[in-house]
Amino acid sequence: MKRLCFLLLLLPALAACQWMTEDYDEDEFPDADAARYINITVSVSAGSNPVTRAPLGGEYGDGVEKGLERENAVKDITLIFYELAAGATLDNPGTATVSFVKKYDVHPADNHNHTAPHTDAPEGYNNEEVVYTTGDRRLDETSLELGKTYHVLVVANADPMVVSGEPISEVRDKVSLLAYTGSGIGPDASDFVMTSSADATVKLENPEVSVTENKYTYKFECIHIERLAARVDFWTKNGTFDSERGGYKYTVGTSGEFVVVTKVTPFNLYNEQEYLFKRVQDSWTATPPVVSYLGDETTTNYVVDPNTPNKDASHTSYNYLSQISTTLDATYTVNMNASMDADQKFKVGGSDNIIIGYPKENTLLPTSLLRQYATGLVFETKYYVSEDATTPVTRQYYYFLRHQGEKTEGVYEAKDINDFASDPSTGEAKPMNFGIVRNNIYRVSVESFSPVEGNLKIRIEEKHWRHVDNPAIYL
Repeated sequence: MKRLCFLLLLLPALAACQWMTEDYDEDEFPDADAARYINITVSVSAGSNPVTRAPLGGEYGDGVEKGLERENAVKDITLIFYELAAGATLDNPGTATVSFVKKYDVHPADNHNHTAPHTDAPEGYNNEEVVYTTGDRRLDETSLELGKTYHVLVVANADPMVVSGEPISEVRDKVSLLAYTGSGIGPDASDFVMTSSADATVKLENPEVSVTENKYTYKFECIHIERLAARVDFWTKNGTFDSERGGYKYTVGTSGEFVVVTKVTPFNLYNEQEYLFKRVQDSWTATPPVVSYLGDETTTNYVVDPNTPNKDASHTSYNYLSQISTTLDATYTVNMNASMDADQKFKVGGSDNIIIGYPKENTLLPTSLLRQYATGLVFETKYYVSEDATTPVTRQYYYFLRHQGEKTEGVYEAKDINDFASDPSTGEAKPMNFGIVRNNIYRVSVESFSPVEGNLKIRIEEKHWRHVDNPAIYL
């Protein structure tokens, strides 16, 4: 998850999430016309300690995962301020409208002290951050009023097309076809769209003062932002790269047999619009369900995309890239080779980790047909009976990605496409077993291979990709 800091800095050169005090007499204050500046910073966290999602559910998954530089980069942020009447919420905002909205460019800052860490995160989660800042921007160029309480929504790396006076009920329902720039296959993705993961509240009161700099500083709590996209990885744990056979080699038994994974292809990549701000609901069947905007995922709160309620047998027009079939579009295939650069292949636990792609959020109903809607992976394998064998048996194994799953060990059987039922549904009473949810990493590895049974067992782990955590806001 990410946090934004807004700083009205005491020194223009200070680009950290902190404020600097000066010695002055207790009865000295800045002039009545003291300048006020806004300096907004974005910091990128790198926590890596695990906690469990599957099968219990929750926000953090099997752990948190350090992002790459291009995945963490923030070029600009749009701030959306609004007021709510007493008793109103983002879920029920009444007639609330946007009070002020503005986009600010950001650039890397020099240093940072984390003044407002996540209180519920695993140990180490709030350490080692990269910071971006707007630099000093004049507060008097905004229409914000001192003493007022505002709610704030944030959009990074995209223009949400929001204007002052727009109803908040329309802002919270906005959708985006864009989750990043690029194809989203392998490392071809940058400028990731990021938005608030919670409704933040700020108030312009009780400022810190600097007589020397003739400035006021208003200190606020944190805003967290997260990516709209997810990420799918192939982790080569248990295998070694075989340059002669062009893939990752896994030993089978003790008789010299082995299998080589040569290609990994994602399928059923959802290509429709995604909600700009995450939402969850408490039921698939209630009419209407209870919807929570920017709510946390739990075992009873399901994440939904704009088309989730209609993903059944009666709807077939949704756009999915590389739809599941015995012959998949080679455009989306990632070939295993030694020439991948560090932006696609890097070490995790001593083994190669290969980024397969960046799918959009894609969540399903209990009745959704997996072959029609569920995002998954195909593994192309070559089975050799011995090191001397020159003619391997080539097979493809399919599996649908799990979000929570029901097995504590996370191991599932990938199969030949013809071994699946004609078109099975999720068939799960537990929510979120199958699906793709924003800001998560789905890491898949080969657990074992059985030449007799002809099956490939894979392990699915989920990491919450919360690596743009942003400290406190100062205005």
